[in-house]
Amino acid sequence: MTDVSTHTPHYVPRPRTTRGLRSPLGILALVLVVLILGVAIFCGLIAPYDPNKQDYNAFLEGPSAAHWLGTDHLGRDLLSRLMYGSRVALMVGFGAVGFAMFCGVTLGLLAGYSRGFLDDAIMRVVDAILAFPSVMLALGIMAALGPGLSTIIIAIGIADMPLFARLTRSQVLSVRERDFVTAALAMGARAPRIIIRHILPHILGPVIALATLQVGHAILIEAVLSFLGLGVQPPTASWGAILKSGFDYLELAPWISAFSGLAILMTVLGVTLLEDALREQMDPKSGAKT
Repeated sequence: MTDVSTHTPHYVPRPRTTRGLRSPLGILALVLVVLILGVAIFCGLIAPYDPNKQDYNAFLEGPSAAHWLGTDHLGRDLLSRLMYGSRVALMVGFGAVGFAMFCGVTLGLLAGYSRGFLDDAIMRVVDAILAFPSVMLALGIMAALGPGLSTIIIAIGIADMPLFARLTRSQVLSVRERDFVTAALAMGARAPRIIIRHILPHILGPVIALATLQVGHAILIEAVLSFLGLGVQPPTASWGAILKSGFDYLELAPWISAFSGLAILMTVLGVTLLEDALREQMDPKSGAKT
């Protein structure tokens, strides 16, 4: 008698893989971003010292029990200044990206839906801005408007705006051809209603993923501008300014540049990993490979 079991296919369950925000890298990114957000929000409560308080007996002092990350050339506690610097970094990151996203998405929606002359005019302006490297464009705007927190946000926002405009336009050109948009037009819906209620919700996923990535980019540009002296002005704590002051005393106090650079690195790394996790989470085609 033939063994039937040898001819019966056995069901092999598909291995489940953890992706998106539930993956190890996604969890690590969330922990890093939440930790940095918590430090920025509650730095006034958890910072051991006033960030501008000078200890005249502790100039360029290394890490110790009194100052865990050491002090700078003015005797200010480095840990406290890095904590307050996280507030500046995140204000610039979220503020600049929010400004860029609002302007870029608005222009992209208008260009992609209207097409024709308005589309050409908007995209030529966007391409002209995109032709300049973001750091150079931000430097030019800062040189014209002067240093300051609000100026940094505007400068970085203008530099990043073309990315959102181009992404939004490409998404709108695809979505506007779908059946539900055609049905809304046939029912007499006007353009603003179609854009806000039917097109915008379907393009938010890629836009949010890009916005998350650009937060890290904005933080890097702010650090560069502050390093060059065009960012937030002293005595306000800024990671780029702290990094610059550490370069002047690199041989005597290497911990200043090391810890400020590490703060920038961990923040940008956390935001970048979070963008990857969000993109996988919102991508319907991302699944387990068999």
